[in-house]
This record gives sequence, structure tokens and C-alpha cells, in this order.
Amino acid sequence: MKRLSAVLLGGLLGILLAGAAVSAQSGGQTDSSNEKLVVALRLLNTQEYRYFHETGRFATREEIFTFLRSKSLLNQSPIDLGNPKPFDLAITTSADGMHYQITLQQPSDMADKTTWCKTAAFSDDRGVIFLGAAIDCEAPAR
Repeated sequence: MKRLSAVLLGGLLGILLAGAAVSAQSGGQTDSSNEKLVVALRLLNTQEYRYFHETGRFATREEIFTFLRSKSLLNQSPIDLGNPKPFDLAITTSADGMHYQITLQQPSDMADKTTWCKTAAFSDDRGVIFLGAAIDCEAPAR
């Protein structure tokens, strides 16, 4: 129980820090696409821990969708998680169910350079949300 409390506290801290980073990165103005990524990952991280608390393991992509539907939470995300276009959503869970990783990104088209530098969001069972872009992409103006 102490481990779960420590992990939940760490996750909450990570969520708060990620929110501050998004605000700082955009100079006080929230970029709509980045905000959607962060809000969607906050929801997924929180629900992964609810699922873990109920089942003793983290959920796969299919399991978390079933869980979100059962709790009527699918509509709480700014991105339609059931059909996340234009985003790609991947959730990878370890074989023992004790760890997970989530990636939410806009896919790029190798023939269209304008799609190469879209921001992607990543998280894992620590609950920390990372925003990133491909190497050689310009940093957003601050």
C-alpha cells in the first residue's frame, strides 16, 4: 500500500509539473494541440492507476478502453480515444502488468516535410508526461 501511495503521489507531482511545463513552453498561451495531448494523457494515466487499484495490474490499450467505457469516461478526453484521428495512440503494458508506456502523436508523412515536426506526448507508470518533437525540428517560439 505504501508503494501504491508513493507511486500515486509521484504521478500527481508529474502531472502538475507537466501542466506547468506546457504553460511555460507556450509563454502563457496554451497551444491547443499540445493541451489536447496533455489532457488526454492525464486522463489515461489517472485511469491506468484506477484500473491498477481495482485489478492489481495496469491495463492494455483494449482493457483501458473497456474500463473507460464502463465508467462513462471516454468523452472526458479532448481527443476521441476510441478513434483518435489525426493522432496515433499506443499503450504498451509489460507482460506482468506492472508497467505501461503511452505514446500519443500525430503521424508524419515522409513525403510531406510539414508533418515531420508535430509534437508528441509520452508517459509511463511514473505518471510524468513528456512533450517532444523529432530531432532537427525547431523549438517552438517562446
